[in-house]
Amino acid sequence: MIIYSFLSALSEKFAIKDINSFIVNLIFAILIFVIGIFLAKFITFLIKRTIKRASMERVTTASFIRLFLSVVEWSIYLLFLSFALDQLRIPELTSWLTTILVVIPALVGASILIVVGFAVAVYVRDIIAESEIVGWNVLSMIFFYFILYVFMIFALKTALISFDKDIVNKLLLIFTTIITLGITYWTVKKKAK
Repeated sequence: MIIYSFLSALSEKFAIKDINSFIVNLIFAILIFVIGIFLAKFITFLIKRTIKRASMERVTTASFIRLFLSVVEWSIYLLFLSFALDQLRIPELTSWLTTILVVIPALVGASILIVVGFAVAVYVRDIIAESEIVGWNVLSMIFFYFILYVFMIFALKTALISFDKDIVNKLLLIFTTIITLGITYWTVKKKAK
């Protein structure tokens, strides 16, 4: 009786017309969220195994790997929370949450691009260093920074996907200018020593 009166009060607050369909939707929403929890745990487990097989521990710190895994896991939680809230069909509740949750997958995608870019850049740098060709040191650093730059550009475009294309392009131009000035300053200062 108490639960039914609570649901009746909730239905009046959010203008729910049929309490029985709301209860069915609530059960499905809880089921969707529970599936999301299990899926997040499973995907995190798979990523951990992939990281161990790829020996990423020697390239990056364990705390960075834990941070990355936490971001992925919580992004899946939030995504399924959004699905569950959509299942409830309460527009007042889901409209603002959906606009906030659009950013989360974009940031996760951007962080994945940064991690993959760093791994590829380190791999290419090490391959060039092992070849010991003339000027390998300079060539390996050029490739390292170029690959990092390309992946950072893609990561920024992914993270800023909800922004206007012109704004993103202007931000990328500013980012490129800052990076170029920073590398130039660092090179000049290093040669001055």
